[in-house]
Amino acid sequence: MKCPSCEYVNDGGNFCENCGARLVTGEVAAALPRASQTGAEGAAVATSAFTAVQQPNAHVENVKNVSKMYFSFFLEVLKKPVAATRNTNREQLVNGLISIGIFALIIPLIIYLGLKEAGVDGEFMSMVIKPTFSYAIFILLIASYSFVAIKLGKVPVRYTDVIARFGSMLIPFLALFLLAFLMSLVDMGLYPVFLGIGFLGSVFIVPPLVISSFKKDEPSGLDALYGTLLTYLAIFITMGIMAAYLLSTLLELIEEKLTSLFFF
Repeated sequence: MKCPSCEYVNDGGNFCENCGARLVTGEVAAALPRASQTGAEGAAVATSAFTAVQQPNAHVENVKNVSKMYFSFFLEVLKKPVAATRNTNREQLVNGLISIGIFALIIPLIIYLGLKEAGVDGEFMSMVIKPTFSYAIFILLIASYSFVAIKLGKVPVRYTDVIARFGSMLIPFLALFLLAFLMSLVDMGLYPVFLGIGFLGSVFIVPPLVISSFKKDEPSGLDALYGTLLTYLAIFITMGIMAAYLLSTLLELIEEKLTSLFFF
């Protein structure tokens, strides 16, 4: 093995028998420059290349750390949802947003995989990514309505605190969604039931729990019951607008198909 520093041919080992520089092979050797560098300069280049190859990717490590932290958080909340999220604040915002993101992804992904298995082709962007953003916005709107109800109750709370706690309280229903996803993969017909329970729970159970968790120590301002009713009213209005939009889009699509069928 030729030393990258002094070019002395060694029989093996990790260091040069002549100058003591580290010997590198494979991936590290390919990273070394082809120029004839000798002495201390060559040794520095070899060491630098070796360190660069050995150093783990920072982004991959961050993703691993966040995943481990979220998994631990997920299990902790799943065991005792109300007790575990009672003191959850903006420090757990990332975990809350991850819960909302996964929750929003499940339904479009189930529909996409089901249609693909049935032989219906569709673009991943239009069938999964875009609906996921729509579901995420819908969940964030519900959390925002809860935030308004809490502020009307004169509770000194930040928006990020509410989002973090809302996402945390969403975890039991997210578990139902994940169970439904696994059931859909093995073609178990009960998965729509779990999806329905998870969706209704996220819409009608999480908001009052979040509102009451912040309001419990603040007797002044709007009562938690009336705040919950106002939140429900805003949710129904939002769902009505979304349903009207989806219906109009569907009717336009049908009209377009009929027009192309009869006139072309």
